[in-house]
Amino acid sequence: MIMRNRDGMRRSGNNKDRIILFCLLFVLCSLLFALCWFPLSLEAKVTGNCVNCHTMHNSQNGSAVVAEGPQRCLLARADCLGCHGQSPSGSNNIITLGNVPQVLHAATTDLAGGNFKYLDTDDNRGHNVIDTGNQEGNASMFPPPGNQHLAVGEIIATNFTCSGAKGCHGDRTVEDKLLSLKGAHHTDDSVLKFGSINVSGQGSSTGLSYRFLKGVYGGEDTDWQASSGSTDHNEYFGATTMGASSATAPANNTISGLCAECHGYFHGTTSSECSSASPWLRHPTDTSLPSSGEYTAYTAYSLTAPVARTTILGSPSGTVTPSGTTDDIVMCLSCHRAHASPYFKMMRWDYKGWPANGQINGCNVCHTSKN
Repeated sequence: MIMRNRDGMRRSGNNKDRIILFCLLFVLCSLLFALCWFPLSLEAKVTGNCVNCHTMHNSQNGSAVVAEGPQRCLLARADCLGCHGQSPSGSNNIITLGNVPQVLHAATTDLAGGNFKYLDTDDNRGHNVIDTGNQEGNASMFPPPGNQHLAVGEIIATNFTCSGAKGCHGDRTVEDKLLSLKGAHHTDDSVLKFGSINVSGQGSSTGLSYRFLKGVYGGEDTDWQASSGSTDHNEYFGATTMGASSATAPANNTISGLCAECHGYFHGTTSSECSSASPWLRHPTDTSLPSSGEYTAYTAYSLTAPVARTTILGSPSGTVTPSGTTDDIVMCLSCHRAHASPYFKMMRWDYKGWPANGQINGCNVCHTSKN
């Protein structure tokens, strides 16, 4: 009788162990499923099912993706705006499946780079990349304004695109716009994310560069500034000198240096560029806010006219320190959006319509005595 009780206790214990093991396996499988299927807002690279981006047999839901020819990179949506402009008339600035930021949409809030939708109203409001189906109609825009490095005819209305040698993103030494981004979406770019920022690990590849702009440093806001505030924003990398620009590498690894790859005469210290001190030939970039006069009143970070930093901290800062020597830095994006804006020349505010429009003049954020 005692032996039977012992055997029964053993069997009961074994059953409990099996139940516990089953529960643990169930929880583990559930977590793995969640990690694979649902995107994580803090994930440093693309997550989710491969089919979210790729097609194995040029077929989605029984229909051909493209009618003829090979599909490069086996992309289900063909090109940049296939993913990042999925619904031009839609109300989402981020697509939930895959957590994909949208740069062409009809949402009420734009992401940090702006919105190509504004080009529907006026070509002068942004970069008219051919991917939008609305190429530049103003012939004077090519070569690009301030062009210093590009040959005449190198970038024209019919080939100006998102990435590669004829665009901004990716490796600009690579002609093909998709190949210029090869591997970037699969790169662990945690060195660019707040909480794990490591500038020394940035810039060596497209995937390790700020917003896939090869060579550019920075700190990336996890929701692309869908929500934003004085301590909730991107941090742009800047320098205290403009440096020498080139066609394929950003001077000093700054965001303004990236702009100078096409607009070189707007970024440089020679007399034919911006000059090296006041009086300036053109508005300077990659220069520190002066530590005297009206500039000293710019002390709280402004989303209207943001500044760059020479040091990217572990979290976004709401403080501005006009030092005149080290921080904080005037940059191209202090005044402009990268893609397009509601205003003339991609400005962050309606400079052309001011003061009659009664709106804010962003110039006053830095030039405070002009308020």
